[in-house]
Amino acid sequence: MPFLFKAMTTRFYHWLGEEGGISAFHGNNLVMSLGSPMVNVNISLQELQEFICTLEKASDEEPNAVQQFALDAIRRVFEAALQHHKKDHEALVEEAPTGADLEEYLLSYARAIKEGAL
Repeated sequence: MPFLFKAMTTRFYHWLGEEGGISAFHGNNLVMSLGSPMVNVNISLQELQEFICTLEKASDEEPNAVQQFALDAIRRVFEAALQHHKKDHEALVEEAPTGADLEEYLLSYARAIKEGAL
């Protein structure tokens, strides 16, 4: 039976100090940050943009200041995710391994825009 190499997919970091805690990754996903469990969610760019618009409208119409603040906080998280996507997109365009990969990626992106997904 041949030996199969299994790459380590989990990493743990132990932080010193009063707050300390542990941070853990599974693959590239952050699972815990300084002792707080984290969530990794993939949503489409279209959904993200719709959520931002919905939260803007809901916040404007919310009479309760505490709820309005919470809706604005959620919107800001989604807006940060949108900015992160833009940086990822730019990196993909700059670092595509082949011209064919870049072409296929950009054609798919353009098709999504044309079909109203973005």
